[in-house]
Amino acid sequence: MAARPLARVLDTLSGRWSVLVISAVAAGRCRFNDLHRHLEGINHKVLIETLHRLQHDGYLNGPLTSSKRPERGGFVPYRLTELGRSLHELINTVDEWSEAHAEYLIRTRAEFISRHAAESPVPAGAHPADVSASG
Repeated sequence: MAARPLARVLDTLSGRWSVLVISAVAAGRCRFNDLHRHLEGINHKVLIETLHRLQHDGYLNGPLTSSKRPERGGFVPYRLTELGRSLHELINTVDEWSEAHAEYLIRTRAEFISRHAAESPVPAGAHPADVSASG
């Protein structure tokens, strides 16, 4: 059975760096080295894999390698496709929503932890998804 479209999108976006790469390219960081410097903590290999994944899924256009110059000189920048731009708009909406609800989310999590600390398998400060993924 084929994966549902939402599952495919979430699979791509669940990568640690996907949303950050999309946002960085949208902000004008369009060359590999610019992205690499801007995205603190990402290594060369992971950035290449993330860029390839975003290209494969149709969100990004650009070179397939970081080390080769085009034959006519200069570098080919990474650019969001129309699909990538529409996804970036959605990411911005979710970002605005999360900022607007940040205090509530933090407070709710703290209240839950204080009520259920003794019985919870989730360590204080951790997210349940982090615990279930590692266990």
